[in-house]
Amino acid sequence: MKNWNKTLVVAVHPDDETLGCGGTLFRLKEEFGREIHWLIITNTDNSRILGPAFGEKRREEIRTAEALYRFDSVHVLDFEAGFLEDASRFDIVSSVSKVFREVKPDTVFLPYPWDIMKEHQVSFEAALSSTKVFRNSFVERTFVMETLSETDFAPVPLVNAFAPTHFVNVTGYIDRKIEAMRVFESEVKPHPFPRSEEAVRALSKIRGAQSGFSEAEAFMCLKERYL
Repeated sequence: MKNWNKTLVVAVHPDDETLGCGGTLFRLKEEFGREIHWLIITNTDNSRILGPAFGEKRREEIRTAEALYRFDSVHVLDFEAGFLEDASRFDIVSSVSKVFREVKPDTVFLPYPWDIMKEHQVSFEAALSSTKVFRNSFVERTFVMETLSETDFAPVPLVNAFAPTHFVNVTGYIDRKIEAMRVFESEVKPHPFPRSEEAVRALSKIRGAQSGFSEAEAFMCLKERYL
């Protein structure tokens, strides 16, 4: 992690950052003092699906999570959750690119391209374009992360299965990850719900067993440049 100075996590919905790389983010900030930045693609302000009360609650949850992680910046785009597929691809790419140019991250975490939720797929495609070396040469490494209830429901064998290439030791940070998940009350339910506390802890143990750590988070590396 010695060259991970400025990390940007692309979350389609708030809580994706926590499920996908929450332990890594806490470790980067608390152990190494690195910059961490949060890009949220969709929002629920005046949601036609969930109503204004939910949007107000979600804004408060975002503020609480921001304080927990001590994010250096938070960027919430104007695309309504549940309707991202209807948005112009040009508008999505342009909005994401603006954040990339502002933050100038060297490390980027993206959603897995074959997550079962279509909004994750759209966001991956839009954000990946901002990692092109001729467009944003400051991006040195790009990872995709696994999101419980989305990545694990990908229609394998019709698409490529999530096959991690990189593991981050997050031993001692899973309690912090669980604390952050609890902020998003509506997203956490009792086991065997995929986003239960038990499932989050179990996945960290499985990834840890695969990599020789007590607890780990796993990623697929799409690109890593050595300068």
